[in-house]
Order: sequence, then C-alpha cells, then structure tokens
Amino acid sequence: MDLNCVNACTHQAIRENGNSLVIQKELCRDCASHECIGSCYSRALELAGYTITLDDLITKIQRDRPFWGSEGGVTLTGGEPFAQHEFTYRFLEKCYNTHIHTAIETCGYIPWQNIEPLLDFLDWIFYDLKHADTKMHQHETGAGNELIFENALRISQRFSGRLIYRLPLIPAYNDDEATIAGIASFIRSTGRNEVNVLPMHHLGSEKHILSGKEDYRWKSRPIPDQKHLLRIKDWFEDLGVKCYTGSETPF
Repeated sequence: MDLNCVNACTHQAIRENGNSLVIQKELCRDCASHECIGSCYSRALELAGYTITLDDLITKIQRDRPFWGSEGGVTLTGGEPFAQHEFTYRFLEKCYNTHIHTAIETCGYIPWQNIEPLLDFLDWIFYDLKHADTKMHQHETGAGNELIFENALRISQRFSGRLIYRLPLIPAYNDDEATIAGIASFIRSTGRNEVNVLPMHHLGSEKHILSGKEDYRWKSRPIPDQKHLLRIKDWFEDLGVKCYTGSETPF
C-alpha cells in the first residue's frame, strides 16, 4: 500500500484502515496545499475543482461565445449556486451587461435574501420540486419543503423570466397519481405551468460510495421507462400543467 499520502498530509486527514485508506474529508476543507496529491505515486488522488477569479471566468466564457449560436448562454448549476450568492451576483451582473442569456438550477432550499438580488440578472430558473408532502420530503431529503415552496411562490411573483419546475422522478417515492396531483396543484398556485420530469438514474452510485457515505440505498429502484414517463406527462397535462419528459424539452 502506498503510504506517501498519509505521511505527506499536514492535517492528518488520511489514515490506514486494514488494507485500505480512509480520508476524513471534513479535515481537508482547510487545506490549500494538497501535499497528499503531489505525493501519490499511483495518482489515485486528484483535485477535481479549482479556484477561479470572476474576470478569468468571464474571459473563458467570452472566448467560447462564438460557438454558442443565437440561442446559447450560460447555466449555473450545483451544488447550489445561490449558496455562493455574492460571487454568483457579480457573475450574473457581468453576463447581463454583456447580453449573455442566463439560467440557474436550484433546489430552492436557500434563504430568500440570497435569491432576490439575483433575479434581475436571470432569464430562466430551473426549480426542483421533489414532493408536495413535507413529511415525505423530510424523510428522503432531510428537510421539509416549506422554505422551498415559500421561495417558489416569491419567485413567481417577483421574477419576470421563465420559471420551469423540475421533478426528479423516483419510483415508489413521488411517481404515484396522488403525489403528481399535489405537485401540479402547487405549480398552478404559483401562476406558472411548466414542469420537466427527469427520470432517476444511477450514474452517481459509484461516486456515492467513493465519497465515504453508506451503501447506495437507491440501487434497487428501477429507472422509469418511457411508458411510465408518458403516464406522468398525461397526469400533469390533464391537470393543466405543461410537461416535458427527460431531455425532450424546448430549452
């Protein structure tokens, strides 16, 4: 076993556990030098992210702008972009001032004061709705949906751009007719009428395990097939909500 990373770590965040190594990621957050990566002969450790200034980010975007076409733009996704609201505000403002179309993806579980100042610089918002029942929402996500629904209502009143709700469709959780009816009712209450149904997948299962979390508990859930997606689509549209499934969208 290569122990160079263990010896190189100045935060003692890597330790032996039998025939494997355990990384205590909470100890890595204050590290800016990453000696463990440079010391790993097998290159098993890599730095996945990097720090970038606002000006450098804008330069990268402007460099690629000619390739977007007339309908191109930028989409901020996550993590949660509104959690880094100060940087996000300055970035979106620069995009707005140079006539770059902007969109953002959010779970909505963010203080309103992080969201409101950014709305003037956004064209589209993709907004997650996972369940209409707050207890069911709490059970699977660890938080109720009250703040999410409250922010959705505020955005619908304050935001003049396109607000598109997204439902990550999870079998045996939020794919029954009663749950769809509850979500559709809420969407209509906001004065908007678009939802994008995204079928669950298992592409993140290996990353889930590598991140040190417990066994991936969704592995037994089937991926919704096209027939099931069309049934969900029919339920939404019978209730007056325009529904797009998967990647079959106009955006």
